[in-house]
Amino acid sequence: MSLFSSKGQKHIDGHKELTKHEEIISLVSGNNAPKKVYFPTMAPNGKPITFDVKEGDKVKVGTKIGLRSDFYVPIYSSVSGKVVANENVFSPQVGRAIPHVVIENDGKYDEEKPLKTVTLKDSAEKIRDAIKEAGLVGMGGAGFPTYIKYNGSSEIETLLVNGIECEPYLTTDFIVMQQRVDELLLGCEYLMKASGAKEAIIAIKVHKDEVKEAVLAKLADHPNIRLVETKDAYPMGWERVLIRNIFHKEYKTLPSEVKVAVNNATTVIELGRTLSTGKTVATRLVTVSGNGIVNPHNVLIPVGTLSNELIKVCGGVVEGDINFIPGGPMCSKAVSFDTFPMLMQMGSITVLKYCQATADACLRCGKCTAHCPAYLQPVALKEAAEKRDVEGMKKYDILSCIECGMCSYICPSKIDVTETIKKGKAIVKLSMPKK
Repeated sequence: MSLFSSKGQKHIDGHKELTKHEEIISLVSGNNAPKKVYFPTMAPNGKPITFDVKEGDKVKVGTKIGLRSDFYVPIYSSVSGKVVANENVFSPQVGRAIPHVVIENDGKYDEEKPLKTVTLKDSAEKIRDAIKEAGLVGMGGAGFPTYIKYNGSSEIETLLVNGIECEPYLTTDFIVMQQRVDELLLGCEYLMKASGAKEAIIAIKVHKDEVKEAVLAKLADHPNIRLVETKDAYPMGWERVLIRNIFHKEYKTLPSEVKVAVNNATTVIELGRTLSTGKTVATRLVTVSGNGIVNPHNVLIPVGTLSNELIKVCGGVVEGDINFIPGGPMCSKAVSFDTFPMLMQMGSITVLKYCQATADACLRCGKCTAHCPAYLQPVALKEAAEKRDVEGMKKYDILSCIECGMCSYICPSKIDVTETIKKGKAIVKLSMPKK
């Protein structure tokens, strides 16, 4: 397969016009501010989060309230107020209701003493330590601890800032990249210093003219940072596809194998702000969009705000059966609940009218294989998964599926290939020896 192949890439309707030019709704203060915010006691991978606060404790914005047990990721309060409960709430990441620490928002937003700041004159080690203490995770949806990408011994030559935002409906990166260019570029400089990278590339899709103009207007003072446009295709935002298109390189496991480090644009912006001011991430922008929401908008919220509060300020849902999707419609899974906390890594709620699709028999047309960005054979994986054939699923490398949804989207028989493969992956993982 040629590295210059467009395999796995297809233009799909983004529906970005629903929100990208609408005024931002703020829930950070005023009458619409959440009365409570919620922090899960379990990480997305099921590992526990240990909290240092108990019912009745007073906290401020930036108070360290907990720590993940598997990685060193501090959890900071997004509001000032009082810890009032430990309550079971649905978690989309875990897939069930789990205990959450609940903080009552006093509306004052008193701030804790800032973390220690760093400058570009500080050592790479000191900057890496500051990134670790900031508690930053990937804000493009993955939620992977940011500092871990910079703790390895591999030499990084290029920092790649992912501003593609290829999922339909989502426009948060589009907006914050325009509004916070200085912090974006400062974040790039910090990460180049932390990694030893010689340059940074900010990648956006074509036709994002507002972002392009805003970034280019400030690049003169940053000679080692450049802007690159990619074609408007899905899933260009997957780092493997993005590296394939920009660098014409492939790697086995991690981008560092080809001397590249990749971070989401909003993550880089918040990193620039936190390291220079010492203020932890307390708010984030969330796209609430889809044909099932009355007034699609981007909403600025304190981290931990419940999703139903965002839906309410966007006019509620339209009549009929509705699918609530924590994330974009291609990669994420619909849930039965409209109430779940919006965490740092969660940038969207997609609300779609329920549509019943009747699947026909597989035509063996090969479109799913031709459009798989991971170069897999979705039909073979689906058939092995349906038979619960663990060895067959391993043979066809099911764990390399990124669940991008392309095979289901492209299927002329309307077969939900992705969902079957997801179930197959779960079967394979359960069959593996526990470490």
